Amino acid sequence: MLKWILPFLVCFPFLVHARKALVGNPASQEEGPWFTGPLLTSSGHVVPEGHANYEPYIYWFVDKGGYTKHWKYKASPPTFRAGLSQTALQFGIFPGVEIDFIPQILYNNSAGKHMWRIADQPFAMAFQLLMDEKDSWWPAIKMRVSATIPLGKYDRLDPHKFLTDFGGLGTWSPTIGFVTVKIFNFGNDHFLAWRTAYNFAITTPISVHGLSVYGGVPSVDGIKGTRGTVYPGCIFVTQQGFEFSLNHNWVLALDLQYQHSNRTRFSGRSPKGTKPGGPSAELFSIAPALEYNFSANIGVIAGPWFTVAGRNDNLTDEFLAWVFAINIYH
Repeated sequence: MLKWILPFLVCFPFLVHARKALVGNPASQEEGPWFTGPLLTSSGHVVPEGHANYEPYIYWFVDKGGYTKHWKYKASPPTFRAGLSQTALQFGIFPGVEIDFIPQILYNNSAGKHMWRIADQPFAMAFQLLMDEKDSWWPAIKMRVSATIPLGKYDRLDPHKFLTDFGGLGTWSPTIGFVTVKIFNFGNDHFLAWRTAYNFAITTPISVHGLSVYGGVPSVDGIKGTRGTVYPGCIFVTQQGFEFSLNHNWVLALDLQYQHSNRTRFSGRSPKGTKPGGPSAELFSIAPALEYNFSANIGVIAGPWFTVAGRNDNLTDEFLAWVFAINIYH
């Protein structure tokens, strides 16, 4: 099954950054550190009013298996590969208020089959609850409310295409999240930015027909296939993101992520042994990265994102993703 990318699809409303990782006025950014990332944990600052942040991302995923209920890795051929283009567009529309749009396009490849797909499209609003100040002890705190427009194909999939015709989850996934950031100055252009994020997604009921990303089968030879309603479990994600500046241009970054997914239920008709859904699941992943910042407003970041442990292969397949992004703050 195509469960390798589901952790990302339920998390992508959270994976939105803001170039402004500094305290104080944007005009004074030359005096502080230049930060671009990290790869996963979003910024604790909203984009200031009248400014914009653009961050095109490219992801290349490789999945070869999943995790059992005993936290053991299990290979599950064929290997599934996918590329995802994600462009975060963030605009400061009022003091302390930001709006985000994140168009996405997905490329799937497995067992000789490949397809380009329109993915689900996230959007969000963020609010600055608390702003940090230079030499203060308290962090900046941001609240973010988001959802996804379920444009991607998620059911009536063709089993002969090895699920390469998939593009989304079929749910709006309303999500609320809180992010904090604190920057520590160690002198000589050495700064540490510490971000913490907590996100909770409420998944809505989904009508399914035939084979879907949640399981099931199509109707074949007069045998009626799956038809009913899937109730995906709610999802909690927490992240710790770190950036340490080696000098004014080069920065080391690291993300630590934990995801818990409640069990997915199904109500309806499905042949024996093909019922969609699955038990609750856990997933731990990390994403080390290297940044290079050309100026206070332009930087690039790249690195791997991969799982290190998991329980149950419902929404928690083992995966490796290579990630590259360009960040432009205007």
